[in-house]
Amino acid sequence: MLGDLLKTKAIRLVALLMAMVFVFAACGDDGAGTRGGTLKVGTTDDSVTLDPALLTTNPDIWVAKTVANNLVSWTHQLTVQPELATEWEVNDDLTSYTFKLRKKVKFHSGKEFKAEDVVFTFKRILDEKNASPARAQLDFIADIVAIDDHTVRFDLNSPSSFLPEALALYQGKIIPNGTDSKSLTNHLDGTGAYMLTERIPGERAVLTRNPDYWEDGKPYFDEVIFFFMADNQARLEALKTGALDVSVPLGAAEASGLKSGATGIKVESVASGSYMVVSMENDVPPFDNLKVRQAIQMATDRDSIQKASFFGLGIPGGDHPIPPSDPYYNTDSTVPAYDPAGAKKLLAEAGYPDGIEVTLNTAPVFGGMVEMAVAFKESVAPAGIKVNIKRHPSDGYWSNVWLKEPMTTVNWFHRNPDGALSIVMKSDAKWNEAHYKSAELDSYILAARAARTEEEKKEIYGKAQVLLNTEVPRIIVYFMPVLVAMRDNVQDIKAHPSNNFIVKDGYFGTSN
Repeated sequence: MLGDLLKTKAIRLVALLMAMVFVFAACGDDGAGTRGGTLKVGTTDDSVTLDPALLTTNPDIWVAKTVANNLVSWTHQLTVQPELATEWEVNDDLTSYTFKLRKKVKFHSGKEFKAEDVVFTFKRILDEKNASPARAQLDFIADIVAIDDHTVRFDLNSPSSFLPEALALYQGKIIPNGTDSKSLTNHLDGTGAYMLTERIPGERAVLTRNPDYWEDGKPYFDEVIFFFMADNQARLEALKTGALDVSVPLGAAEASGLKSGATGIKVESVASGSYMVVSMENDVPPFDNLKVRQAIQMATDRDSIQKASFFGLGIPGGDHPIPPSDPYYNTDSTVPAYDPAGAKKLLAEAGYPDGIEVTLNTAPVFGGMVEMAVAFKESVAPAGIKVNIKRHPSDGYWSNVWLKEPMTTVNWFHRNPDGALSIVMKSDAKWNEAHYKSAELDSYILAARAARTEEEKKEIYGKAQVLLNTEVPRIIVYFMPVLVAMRDNVQDIKAHPSNNFIVKDGYFGTSN
């Protein structure tokens, strides 16, 4: 029944897309190759809410990114750049940051952007009753004060050199002061390049060009439509026919197929700190036994899983979220080599001489995730670890399965070390999927925030990596590149290492 419903919805969406090809065929540029047209983006259908404080799923994050702005944002080189803030300064003891705000910026509703909106946005995130997952990354903020209409100060309860980076998190989209939370499920009033005009959950979100956007000359498309499509193959077929202009996210197998067998399509790729993980709730048997988790770690053949699920792209991971490309990566902290016999011995020592049987929940919410689950199952089987794979539809996976089932596959986007550790590994983090409680790790997170030198930070984060590789709260199988597929007439939409999908710079140009 569910499969039939999903197929029916996919067929309906594809039919709508094909009809739209003819409607928009006449929409071109304005002669300069930079203005006009409708960009049609196919993405997954796990759309839940547009409330910035509660953003979780890819399509919601990407729609919100197109509609609203942060104070600061990540560049493609993963440095922080001004967005709604123009500059900032910090006091000597790293406990107070003052931000100057951009002037003459309006929300789509017409309200002028002011410091009061920044105060409202972040106090709302920090309010425990709103249950924002971003609170764990921002809980060192003691107060936010509007100095005047275009100056805001963040006072911290402990020193931190990471505040600007923390404010770039995707839940940090600025919303108008006094916004009713109930309205944010299906509508978002932002200052971004495109205005949301329609959102039909499970089907599409329609955005139109903001004529008052604050970046001179941008954006270029007249309209952007996100189509929520559960079927990855349906998205790719729509891309091949021209019914879609972009398909995101993209798995390695899909990228390989497009590169070898499709014309008029290009695949953008960039290395990143995004990673694929097998998460285990550390307070649920058998994962509450450290030796069991260490056995699973030793039975994980990262190289073979990476090849099977992501065509060997990316970098095998340790069991912490800091990638080898990060300057804080500890080269002396490694995970054990693949050793099924050694893993079997650890299981026996843990009281499981006959092995264990577990259920791994997964869904095709990200390219390669289901394939990773299958390859993981095959990898650990020789150690006496029987994995039963329970595959779910992508629609509802994040709201109904993740954080509810003891063992799940998850993909995480790039964050700096503070964000990567605090938002998912800190003891009180809402997204602590492993239920991992470690006063030692918490102390490392706080100490790194207060560190004055890069050498201090590197030493502290090095200790955190050793701890996580030893206690194995999760299995981080590999760090993966970000891949985006698009028609070759789509210009200046790039794969972003933080997995941001940025539309404001894009336009239709000449096909290659």
